[in-house]
Amino acid sequence: MITPSFEQGPIRPPSEASSLLVRVIRNCTWNRCRFCPVYKGCRSSLRLVDEVLADVEAMRAAADVLERAEAREGRDMVTTGALSDALSGALHAGLVPPEAFQVALFLREGGRAVFLQDADPCAVAPEKLAAVLERTRDLFSSVTTVTAYGRAATLARRHPSDLTRLAAAGLSRVHIGMESGADAVLARVDKGCTAAQLIQAGRQVLEAGIELCFYVMPGLGGRDLADEHVRGTAAVLREVATAAAPGRPLVVRLRTTAVVPGTPLAADEAAGRFALPDDIEVVAELRALFEQLEGVRLELRSDHLLNLLPGLEGSLPADRARLVAMLDELLALPAAEQAEFALGARVGVFREPQDRLDSQRQAALRRRVAGADDADASEKLEAAKRIRARFL
Repeated sequence: MITPSFEQGPIRPPSEASSLLVRVIRNCTWNRCRFCPVYKGCRSSLRLVDEVLADVEAMRAAADVLERAEAREGRDMVTTGALSDALSGALHAGLVPPEAFQVALFLREGGRAVFLQDADPCAVAPEKLAAVLERTRDLFSSVTTVTAYGRAATLARRHPSDLTRLAAAGLSRVHIGMESGADAVLARVDKGCTAAQLIQAGRQVLEAGIELCFYVMPGLGGRDLADEHVRGTAAVLREVATAAAPGRPLVVRLRTTAVVPGTPLAADEAAGRFALPDDIEVVAELRALFEQLEGVRLELRSDHLLNLLPGLEGSLPADRARLVAMLDELLALPAAEQAEFALGARVGVFREPQDRLDSQRQAALRRRVAGADDADASEKLEAAKRIRARFL
């Protein structure tokens, strides 16, 4: 007999790919960000706590079936790579609902991480969210980390004691879409928060003992507000990073801006109200950001295909010089070579600037991009800029 079904939201961070996904709120409570293609046309709604707890029970039931299937095969649940034959067999046999595929991924990785969906679980009343956290940890004793998205405006309104309570109930980390620290940029993209709220929310999360991950969008200021975008973002990061405990620094994940067709930002671009920087302009922007982050302690991650340089990650301030050198290497190239690398990286042929010197990779670029030899630098950069949107 098939185990009960349960809800799953549409997105989660790449870092939560193998997490158990518990949907506590549907869609986004704000849903006005002009760059975001997710949730448009959908209304936000809170789920009843009993519904969420029933989902957690259903996930536990599915996990029991999947674990028994593994036990019959005499296999260790913790593996890597593809799902085992036992897990795949239980899914294909219909012993669990299709959404239990995510439960299988969770078990495959040791059942350690849970992610609360959708865009703003922290909007749920603290006592209700605490009940979900406690029940989830009770039913899945192997869990070591529970994370959630949170809007800065929501978290800034929370009393510090509410966040302390959530930390005690088991909330380990909050992901906040900071995007920019410049009020002019935040207002133009209708982010629904201010730099002051970002600072207050970030510091309160960290002071409650909860890990914090900020998402920053290089390029979101466009060409006209690029300098302001950098200055404001650096200022917020400096203010928030000081509240982090010595062993748990602020984490910053880069998400290079892309203009997705059908979004309000695409309409802004078409009307001439927004000019998206090309990849080399974004690299220069990042170089300026690092210049203003001297002495700031944080962990930098570049874990998304939107980013031109996946290797641009490390610990600040220890790795700052290495990361700056990586950016300087690309900025020192002739314009034609910069554009060639950007286009090759966007079509998946290059990963590092030196890859452009590999004849086999060069040939692969020509096979993938018709007319690459005939295009000038500006044409290649424009093509690379448009390819970004495919990764959202």
